[in-house]
Amino acid sequence: MKIMKPNNPFILAGYISPEYFCNRNHESGKMISALENGRNITLFSIRRLGKTGLIDHVFYKLHRQKNYYLIYLDILPTTNLNDFINTFAKAVISRLETKPERILKKIGELFISFRPTITFDPITGLPNIQFKFETEKEATQTLEQLFKYIKNQKKHIVIAIDEFQQITKYPEKNIEAILRANIQKTTNTTFIFSGSYEHILLSMFSDYGRPFYQSTELHHLEKIKEEYYIKFIKSKFEKGGKQIKEDQVERILEITRIHTYYVQFLCNRLYGLSERLITNDIIGKTLLEILNENEVVYINYRNLLTDSQWKLLEAIAKEGSATKLVSKEFIQANKRSAASSVQTALSALMNKEMIYREGGFYYVYDVFLERWLERL
Repeated sequence: MKIMKPNNPFILAGYISPEYFCNRNHESGKMISALENGRNITLFSIRRLGKTGLIDHVFYKLHRQKNYYLIYLDILPTTNLNDFINTFAKAVISRLETKPERILKKIGELFISFRPTITFDPITGLPNIQFKFETEKEATQTLEQLFKYIKNQKKHIVIAIDEFQQITKYPEKNIEAILRANIQKTTNTTFIFSGSYEHILLSMFSDYGRPFYQSTELHHLEKIKEEYYIKFIKSKFEKGGKQIKEDQVERILEITRIHTYYVQFLCNRLYGLSERLITNDIIGKTLLEILNENEVVYINYRNLLTDSQWKLLEAIAKEGSATKLVSKEFIQANKRSAASSVQTALSALMNKEMIYREGGFYYVYDVFLERWLERL
């Protein structure tokens, strides 16, 4: 199937082809090597750094080998084992059975005791499978049937479960053990467990006594190297008949902290302008437009946070990369009160995912929010 080229090469959602994917050669090579050799992977990083795009890129490369079934599911919206099974069953069966009549037949064969409700999406035609279990035993038996079905496939299967840490929030307490037991029996399948909560994922896979202890290869996704992004951005602008100098690309990367989503977003906006020459003045005006467009959202954040939390968020933004937030120097420099109140506000901002910690420094998650706060 011929892929239609996008009007704008800076893609904000989904995956098209390697042409629109910036580097990650080392990361994708490591992942493919692990999967081909039967090693499961835990892939983790901060949000919007490109984990899903990297999985798509790896799947694109594996798909060309034609001896894999590739399955992706995002379980962030799930809240319990029932939700997980519904999401898992839909992803697996709709990928392994391509025809609607085959899907219905397979569901009938697999789930004799637990008849699900089946509807079909009017747009995609994909089945919506809904189970409703009376007991946890019924749910675990259904999950076992799904894994047996996977095990009986003649091709190798790769299953990527995004936001895998979500299972730790389920009310059922033994989910990790149930999944681990089934995965161990499924010898024709390798798994990618992906997520944005580094401390939770590391605990799941590195703590002795947890069911998934040392069962995967840990891959921490770093930011794309600056030299790769400079080459990528310049080539895309030049191919589109636009001029941008290296100094301006470096300015874009400085503004966005080389955070993949924000790099792509700002470049997408700049590429879409009628101007053929991108200058620092144009970059500044475009950034200001983005901040003004989002101002109502940022003001709403102000209303949702306490005064102490907001002031700490503003202080972190203005520092750029803040450290030692409870130190006497930071408290005095930012006119903060006692260290205990800073710690309370810090915990709240971390839990709300307004900030994150990396390499001993604290950063505002939303780079554009950080730039807006800097201007206050």
